[in-house]
Amino acid sequence: MAKLVVKRYATALFDLAVSEGAIEQYEQEVKVITQALHDEPGFMAVLNDHKVTMENKISLIENVFTDKVSNPIIGLLVLLVKKGRQGDLLGVLEAFLERVKVESGIVKAVITSAVPLKEAQLTAIKEKLEAGTKSKIEIETVVDTSIIAGLVIRVGDKVVDASIKGEMQTLKKQLSKLRPA
Repeated sequence: MAKLVVKRYATALFDLAVSEGAIEQYEQEVKVITQALHDEPGFMAVLNDHKVTMENKISLIENVFTDKVSNPIIGLLVLLVKKGRQGDLLGVLEAFLERVKVESGIVKAVITSAVPLKEAQLTAIKEKLEAGTKSKIEIETVVDTSIIAGLVIRVGDKVVDASIKGEMQTLKKQLSKLRPA
């Protein structure tokens, strides 16, 4: 349910940005807010604190962001607080940024490896992915030693598992299907 709510608010903000012709402006302003929320976890703690009144939460939002972002975005933040959805605030903003990327033709690729990859390796992978998807790729890297070696690449809803762990799991499935003679 929360995911649906996040998507609806993010879509509403995106539609507003499109109708006002201010996608880039809204994107930059939302990045400012998300960075502030990540840098100051205490801010979200105050917004989620049931002891703090709604009026104080709204006042905090207005005082912190009035000179930094446009009124419609402040209005969204205030609306989320009024509806008791301040816990979804960061999710809404991040979903908005993802929607902007999708509309701009940017696709996110998550590359999981057992060891950190070198910049040259990431560049080569990015070039191959961009050629294969015919989209601009934004790479996020994850180091997970449990895959032992190789890579797991996730682009959208597609996954390519070229890890030793993945190969071992595939082999295990095949062996479990064999029946003794």
